[in-house]
Amino acid sequence: MRMTPKANEPRPRRERRPFVIEFSLGAHSRRVELSAPILVVAGAAAVAAGLLAPCAAAYLAFRDDMLAELVDRQTQMRYAYEDRLAAMRLRLDQATSRQFLAQGDVESKVQTLVARQAKLETRAALVARLVDGVASKEGRVPVAAPRRASVVAPVGLPSGTSAYAPAPEERPEPFAGFDKPQPEGLELRLRREEDAPAKSTANSSAEPTAERGGASAALAPQTESPRLAADAGLPMQSRLAHLEAALNRAEREQTQRLGRLVEPIRAATAKLRRAFDVAGLPVERFLPKGGAKADGQSFAGGPFVPAERSDLFERELGAAETAATTLEGLRSALPSVPLRKPLAGAVETTSGFGYRTDPFFGRAALHTGVDLRDDYGSPVRATAGGVVVSAGPSGGYGQMVEIDHGSGLATRYAHLSAIAVAVGQEVAPGETVGRLGSTGRSTGPHLHYEVRVDGEPVDPSRFLRAASTLAESR
Repeated sequence: MRMTPKANEPRPRRERRPFVIEFSLGAHSRRVELSAPILVVAGAAAVAAGLLAPCAAAYLAFRDDMLAELVDRQTQMRYAYEDRLAAMRLRLDQATSRQFLAQGDVESKVQTLVARQAKLETRAALVARLVDGVASKEGRVPVAAPRRASVVAPVGLPSGTSAYAPAPEERPEPFAGFDKPQPEGLELRLRREEDAPAKSTANSSAEPTAERGGASAALAPQTESPRLAADAGLPMQSRLAHLEAALNRAEREQTQRLGRLVEPIRAATAKLRRAFDVAGLPVERFLPKGGAKADGQSFAGGPFVPAERSDLFERELGAAETAATTLEGLRSALPSVPLRKPLAGAVETTSGFGYRTDPFFGRAALHTGVDLRDDYGSPVRATAGGVVVSAGPSGGYGQMVEIDHGSGLATRYAHLSAIAVAVGQEVAPGETVGRLGSTGRSTGPHLHYEVRVDGEPVDPSRFLRAASTLAESR
């Protein structure tokens, strides 16, 4: 019969026997008892040793390569960081350089604009001097007593000018409405318009002058900065670009205004040239050479450096200066050129210049002048200013006056009934030199008028026609 243990009775414990390892060597033996935990630890150690042994062997075998690779990797990382730092430093240097270059470009542009502004001011001053020099000499044919071959100030015609062509009606002078141009309004401004109250006041005070149409308004370039150029919110490059465009417009307008302003100079020069051409006198004969003035009192020198006319304005200015020089030379020479009539009223020619039948011998003879009819005792006037070189009886001329006008020009007034001048006396254009008569080889009261160029007689009728042409052109 089997007995069942009770529930509350403890079960019998299984006896754990240790593992026994016995070592024997001959008659000797050794017995080692190992418990289960020790065996587990020993097994784990054996497994770990089995796993670590290959790793240790691999480490011992590849340690140098691994260390070299690690060092190389660290070196590459260091070089990479250094390269990145160098690239960043390069970008910083480039940015700094660009900033300096941009600043230098702005400064260069500002200097260029300032130079162009100074150029515009110089242009305005040159044109002002040109216009001032021409306008100061603008006037009618001068009749006051000048010194021979000198520049004389033009004056109005006196009452005793009936020996001239009929005086035309007064006309406004070409430069009467112009003030002397001044290089104003050229300030280079980069500020806002509201930051420049003084400028606004100056502009408002200058408006009446501009409305009067003076030469200052006609020549001074309109370089007021536009609103875009004055806007401080815009980049400096944009503002400079707007200012450059404004200067370009000012240069174009200045060139156009110069062309319009010098038209009176060219017109006056053309009129005088026409009169000299009709008289058969080359204008180059009376123009100053080598920079000398007409009075011969100006001296100059220095190496010859040809002027470069690189733009339209300079070419226009050069042409205007040439025209002004020509005009000044012709006006200076005009008092000493016989471009007036020796008698009052209309010219009535009784015998022309050239070959004719001599009234006394009835055969061909050269008539070296023209015979002009008028009443006996009528005043005979000098057709140009000069110095009397002969005054008195002169053979067939009878009572004759000869005047040397300089530049190789001379006039003779013959058959006079009376002489009002003396040898060496300076006479002015239109001054009475004698009275019409019939002395010498004469068949009746008349004036023998003669013009000589370089000692040779020329046809005086050309000079009389030139006088009419000059009077009509005025």
